[in-house]
Amino acid sequence: MDRGKDCFARYGIKKTGIEDLTEGLGISKSSFYSFFNSKEDLFLQIFKEEQEILKDSILESSFLKYRSEPDKAIRAYLWYVLHVVDNHPIWRKVLIEKEHLELIISRSSEEEIKSIRRNNVSIILPFFEEWAAAGVLIDKPARILAATTQAVLSLLHFRNEIEKDDFPEVMDTFIDLLANNITKKGI
Repeated sequence: MDRGKDCFARYGIKKTGIEDLTEGLGISKSSFYSFFNSKEDLFLQIFKEEQEILKDSILESSFLKYRSEPDKAIRAYLWYVLHVVDNHPIWRKVLIEKEHLELIISRSSEEEIKSIRRNNVSIILPFFEEWAAAGVLIDKPARILAATTQAVLSLLHFRNEIEKDDFPEVMDTFIDLLANNITKKGI
C-alpha cells in the first residue's frame, strides 16, 4: 500500500507498472495478483483509505463547525475539499490530472468508483436531512441537495479546460450560488 501511494503520487496510474509496485519488496509480479486484481484496484483501495483518513477533518472543518448554518457549512466543506485536492497527491491525480479516466477503463473498478461517489454523498447526507427536518432548506429532497453539493466538485475534472486564473472565481461563483440558494430565504 505504501509503495502504491508513492508510485501513484509520482507517476500516476497509467505510468505505474506492476513491476514498479513490487520492485524491492520481495514479492513477484504474480504475487501482486494474489492481493489485487489490477493496479487500478490497488489505487482505489488506497483512495478509499485516504478518504476515510480525511473524512473526519473535512467534516470537522465544515458541517460540524457550522452545523446550524447550512450556507457556511456548504461553503466550508467545498473549499476544504478543494484545498485537500490541490495538496493531496492521490486525490490530485484523480480529480485534477484526470487519472479517473484510467480507472474507468478497468471494468472491476467501475462499480468501486460508483460506490465511492455514493459514499461521498452519504457522508454529508445526515446534515442535509437534519436541516431539511428543521425546515431551513429549500423544498427539495435532502438527498438531492447533498448530491448537488457533491456535484459541484465534479468541476474539478474540467479545471484544466478553464483558464487557470479563472478557476478559483468560477468555483467561488458556483459555491456562492449553491450556498446562497439552498436555504429558505428569511430563515
